[in-house]
Amino acid sequence: MFRPNLKLIKSFRMGLAYATRQLADIDISSGLVFFIVELSQVEWLSMSDLSAAVGVDNAYATRAVNKLSALGYVNKVQDEQDRRAFRVSLTASGRQIADRVNETLRQWIALITVGVSPEDIATVNRVFDQFYQNALNTLNKRRT
Repeated sequence: MFRPNLKLIKSFRMGLAYATRQLADIDISSGLVFFIVELSQVEWLSMSDLSAAVGVDNAYATRAVNKLSALGYVNKVQDEQDRRAFRVSLTASGRQIADRVNETLRQWIALITVGVSPEDIATVNRVFDQFYQNALNTLNKRRT
């Protein structure tokens, strides 16, 4: 019988706790970190693409972007093609924050992968890519 491996979930939570401690001087919650990371990988994202990338609904994404905008970390501008839509990007200070966040995440991965072979890490990455795709597919089926 299949038993869930709670160590996976616990490792995720410990990673968030580590990031929260390392980034304590930055006024962002662990939930906002996901928005910073997604925005750090592109020049601009539409609000709908950002909410899909983070895996939250548009209302949650709007609240998160408004908070990040108030902190001076993101720009939110009306899309010139579709006046109902908005595009979001990191500001210069947002890019600095993103650099710290991404470095903190790299540090965490380095800490938890000590003693793990590169081949095993590659396997874990492939498996997690599949987990992510399965989760995304499941959530998308429920929305339709």
